[in-house]
Amino acid sequence: TQSTWGIACLFFVLCVLCCCCCMKRSIETINDTTIDMQPQRFANILCCMCGTSIQPNPSNMCVSCLRGQVDITEGICKQVIMHYCKECNRYLRPPWMHCELESRELLSVCLKKIKGLNKVKLVDASFIWTEPHSRRIKVKLTIQKEVLNGAILQQTFVVEFLVQTLQCDDCKKLWTPHTWVASCQVRQKVDHKRTFFFLEQLILKHNAHEKTLNVKEEPDGIDFYFANRSHAMKFVDFLQGIVPVRVKDSKQLISQDDRSNTYNYKYSFSVEIAMVCKDDLVVLPSKLAPHTGNAGPLMLVHKISNIVMAVDPMTLRAVEIPSGLFWKHPFKAAATRKHLTEYTILNVEPVDAIYQPIKQGAATRTLYQLADVECARAADFGRNDIVFRVRTHLGHLLKPGDSAMGYDMTTINFLEDDDASIRRLQVPEVILVKKHYPNRRKQNKKRNWKLQHLEKEESEMLPRERDVQKTEREYEEFLQDLEEDPELRSNVNLFKEEVAPVRRDVEEMEDAEYEPEEDFPEVGVEELLDGLTLNDPDEEDEQDVQLPST
Repeated sequence: TQSTWGIACLFFVLCVLCCCCCMKRSIETINDTTIDMQPQRFANILCCMCGTSIQPNPSNMCVSCLRGQVDITEGICKQVIMHYCKECNRYLRPPWMHCELESRELLSVCLKKIKGLNKVKLVDASFIWTEPHSRRIKVKLTIQKEVLNGAILQQTFVVEFLVQTLQCDDCKKLWTPHTWVASCQVRQKVDHKRTFFFLEQLILKHNAHEKTLNVKEEPDGIDFYFANRSHAMKFVDFLQGIVPVRVKDSKQLISQDDRSNTYNYKYSFSVEIAMVCKDDLVVLPSKLAPHTGNAGPLMLVHKISNIVMAVDPMTLRAVEIPSGLFWKHPFKAAATRKHLTEYTILNVEPVDAIYQPIKQGAATRTLYQLADVECARAADFGRNDIVFRVRTHLGHLLKPGDSAMGYDMTTINFLEDDDASIRRLQVPEVILVKKHYPNRRKQNKKRNWKLQHLEKEESEMLPRERDVQKTEREYEEFLQDLEEDPELRSNVNLFKEEVAPVRRDVEEMEDAEYEPEEDFPEVGVEELLDGLTLNDPDEEDEQDVQLPST
């Protein structure tokens, strides 16, 4: 037993010695690791130029002495000339580029103009505010460059740009005669300009005038001038997609070079718009009967796009006439808006759905409803008791006491061909066209929206005062159509306009004198866009927004 006890004690002593050795080695490893993790510290040195104590660097100079000895901005232009076209508000990059002040696009143009900037590393660039009329643009740049013995120096400096006006090539062509290559002459053989008012808004919304050199207004239409034939053809394709047109093209030889076999032409595109408009009363030719399912022939045009959409107000039967078919068998309006007469609705009886004819085509999308209506001329009140009982497609809008505009068929003279076509029909005495809001129109409230307009060159022949008044009246009718027709309004950009507040007593007086209709279609604020503001808000009320024609 004594020998066993001695062996156990010896084994215990050996285990204790092994544990002590292991702990010593771990402590030494931890100490070595701690020493390695501590940053190495170097002794400061003196600058070789001024003797200032600094951390060691490859150049052995302080920052102040290094900047005094080396200028990393050397070779970089500090003053640069930038050309600006004040006609179209574009800067020369090249090419000419439209930029707003202190925009990213203008900053890129400025950096492209600085010579020597490719030899350094650009760290930061920003604008320094200057007066807009000072013709100066200042840009603050921060650059880095490797200098003596691998030292990297960073420096900030300012580059000043002197803005000089220079007319771009497009504006030169605009003000120089006979520089256009292709022209597009848009015409419509009607006695009003409502179609051109709507066409102008479509052109602005889709920016179809971007490539035009000039826009010239003529008494019977508008002329568009282009610098390239392809631009004119693209514009003609745009017109063919929005209105029914007929296009004719021609070219004229200007010059030729027999040696190089080159020729210089001027191209002209004559675009004629269909001679019917919305709310016109038409008589379809008999040759169109196989294509329209023998509809009509007396129909009311309710929409114009690249097809002519008409509806029979007596049966709600609708037809759609494509542009090609229209020009193959053209027809004119038998009655236009100048023949409209105001009527007062006395009674409305909706037609029972069982007896209502099936609606087809375009009429199903406009949600018309047949109704039997009793009406009388507004001018006959107090003179006679003549009452008309007619069927109309405006049953969803009219109610007793409303006013409506319609055609008095007893006073309209049809052409000889049209008269032969409708002789077999039982023509109603009155055809109602649209609902009218006389009280609201008498109030003459200023609208809280406005439209943009193209910059057009006036014709050489100044319009007469009578023509100017007629144009203003037609433009007011176009604005009224936009208010009353949401579908038409969806194709136009309306912009907000600040309206001066009206005194409450004056407004109440007007409402008491002319009680406005409850169902008058107001233009919602959500449909309006923010207009272009070029002046300060404290300045006088801005006029209609004018867009350049180039």
